[in-house]
Order: sequence, then C-alpha cells, then structure tokens
Amino acid sequence: MSPDQATFFAQEAPVFQAFAQQFSLDPKVVYLMAGQKGSMPDSVRQRYHEGLDQIARDPFPVHLEPTATTRARIASGYGASVDEIAISRNTTDALSQILMGIEWQRGDEILVSPMDHPAALATVLRLSARFGVKIAQWGVPVHRTATADEVVEAVRKRIRPGVTRVIFFSSPLWPNGQRLPERRIAALAQAAGAISVADGAHYGGMIDPRLDESGVDFWAIAGHKWQCGPGGTGILYIRNHQHPANPTPLPRFHIIRSSARDIPFDGSRPAGFDIGAAMSRYGFPESADWRALGDVCALWDEVGRARIQAWTLNLADYLRQRIATTFGDDALMQPTVDPALKSAIVCFNPFANAQQRIDPDVNMLFRQRLLREYGFRISGSGVGPDGFTRAPDPQAAAFPVGLVPNRDPDTLEPKPFGYTLRANACVWNSVAQMDQFVAASHDLVRKMTT
Repeated sequence: MSPDQATFFAQEAPVFQAFAQQFSLDPKVVYLMAGQKGSMPDSVRQRYHEGLDQIARDPFPVHLEPTATTRARIASGYGASVDEIAISRNTTDALSQILMGIEWQRGDEILVSPMDHPAALATVLRLSARFGVKIAQWGVPVHRTATADEVVEAVRKRIRPGVTRVIFFSSPLWPNGQRLPERRIAALAQAAGAISVADGAHYGGMIDPRLDESGVDFWAIAGHKWQCGPGGTGILYIRNHQHPANPTPLPRFHIIRSSARDIPFDGSRPAGFDIGAAMSRYGFPESADWRALGDVCALWDEVGRARIQAWTLNLADYLRQRIATTFGDDALMQPTVDPALKSAIVCFNPFANAQQRIDPDVNMLFRQRLLREYGFRISGSGVGPDGFTRAPDPQAAAFPVGLVPNRDPDTLEPKPFGYTLRANACVWNSVAQMDQFVAASHDLVRKMTT
C-alpha cells in the first residue's frame, strides 16, 4: 500500500465503517457482489416496510409521494433536470424503451460491442429484425495497459457518418468491469450525427454521476445494483435540453409505454414537454418501491457520491495490487493503468494453468468453494455464444461458453478472452476484507492445483 493510499484509508475508513452498519448483510459471508444486487440500507428498508404497510391498509393511493418529488430527488444527485428523469423497472426495461423508441429507418446501423450484456443484446437483435437495422460491431481494447485513447479510436474507426444511427455502449462493461470514456464516445456520436445510448447498470451508485455533463443522449441505470434500491426499480435518463456537453438538436423519440394522452404522438418534443413525467406514467407500479429508490438516492447524496466513488475505486485498486502481488500481473483481466478505464469491479483469474483459466467448470467450482469454505461471494463468466454471433454463423464456434466474446479492435476477428471472475469493492467492504479475500483465493487455488 502506498503512503497516499494509507492516508486515504486512514481518513475514510471510519466513515465507511459507520456506513457499513446500515447494511444487514449475512455476517458469515463477505458480499462482493453489488453488481448482481445491492443490499438496501436499514434506514431505507424501514421506511420501505412502512410504505408497504400503509399501502396494505389503504391500497387506493397510486403513489406514496408525487412522482415529480421522487424524480426530483433522483435528478439532484444524478446531475440532470427533473424532466429528463423517468422511473423504470430496471436497466433492461429502460433499454427496451430507449432502443425501441428511436426513430429508425431501414438500413440504419447500430454500433455496439460484443461485450454488452445478453439482455441488451437481445433487445438489439429484436430491433434489428423489426426495423431492418444492421448491427455493426467494434472490438474493445481490454489489455492491462489499454488507454482511453485506444478505446475511442476503436469506436471511431467503425462509425459511418450518415449510416451509424446509434452508438450503444455499456459503462462499466459487465464482464470485465472496464469503464468506457462516456463523454468522448458521446462526442464521437455528436460529430457523426448519431445518437448515443449508454447501459449504466453498473454506473449509478458507484460512479459520481453527471448525466447532463456526459453528453450522452440516453442512459439506462439500475436502481437495485450499486445504488442499493429495491428490486424492480431503475432510472431512465432522456436528454431533454441542449447542454454544453451536447448542443445537438434533440433526436425524435417515440414513447412506447405511457398512459399519458396529452403528449406528442409523432416523436417530437415541444418546448416545456416533461418527457420524464410522461414516461413515468404507466399502470400501478409499487409506489413504496419508487419512494424507496428516492430515499436511497438521497442517502447516497448525503454521504457524498464523490466520496463513495473514491472509496470504492481506491478499494478496488488496492485489491488489484494484492491480486497482482499474489498471482502475478496476468491474473488481472482488465485495464489497470489508465484511471479513465477503471471501475470498482475487479476482474481476475487466479489460475496459472492456461486450460484452467478457460474451463467454466473449474472456475464455477472455484466460486462455489470460495463461498462454501471461506465465506466470500463473487461472480464470474462471460456471454460465450449467447451474443451476436451464433450458429449457424461459422464464427460462432470461436466464442466458447463462459468466455467473453470480444473482437480484435483492428481486424474485427473473434478475440474472446478467458473466464472472468468478478469481485466488487462495495461501500460496505473494507481493506481487511480485501486482504482476507486474496488470502482465501490463494489457499483455494493451492488446494485445487495440488
């Protein structure tokens, strides 16, 4: 640990040790998986239960608080105006609304990487079949010394101005935890006259968000992962103004789910149109969930989103250092030099044997034993053949089960990489737990290889 790290952790550890008391996690398990599902803080959970009880006594009210109030509480911490925020069911729900609401023309292209989440890929495949949209792919530079410049260039060389209608990307990418330079990719889209769409399932709650400053046209963000809200909640951002980071005209957008009838039906957005309100009007969603999402966003603002980002990213950096020291630099399976590409998701594989590193059964057993014998819960694996390239495509065999199906940034030839294990540095975790996790992993690898 460097002197700067030691100073940082000495200063911030008491704050996050106190914050960790808000989470009722099983004390017998060290939970390193906010990227799967977060733990709702006790103060939020208590009010959430009170809301459920209130609704059970009197089910008539549609919402426990006005949706504009909830959306305002979210918007204040996410760097957006209230009319740009809608409440969705989750990231997949938001992405479906976004991608299906864009005004596509037959022959348009959507540019996307093979490393995006299967739920997002499924939506892209559906819109391709429905609207006659071509799927164009770009390869992500994922080596340990990769830079943001390399990532931007990999995207840029695949853009076809006038043909590329949407640049769709995830940040951070789910299989290897790599953050992408959102604002620079958004700038590429603006220069090409394209729309930018970001899957932020692992963005909200981890990264200090400034959505208006990102320049991205649409964001889909999970409420129940790093943001630690209730399941079945999400945040949908629709750029509804011309901002310094994105001064381009608003793209035409068709709302596909709303009970509102006093809105444009032609995809236009007249001045003063609160599109976030219109997209938050549907059916009878569980209003205790919505209020709890506002509560947990407010709690994050109270602790400080920049402070939370600094804690989780520094904790992740420390874990990477410990993994590299224990298993070697090659154990890390994500960029580790350029801070613009780092997140709180640590992606690694501790096995030295090349065959073990790509064997799904070995790595699944590692995760199972790590939980059963040592009390650490992590995640792993990649998309494999469940992506864009599937049989009978002859390239499908090049994307084995369990591996991350990337492509070469220069040639676009299949370039999958090994089985990825993911440990998340969460707000409730500590330096001591990182040390214990690496020691447990080292002991388990020894048992499995001798």
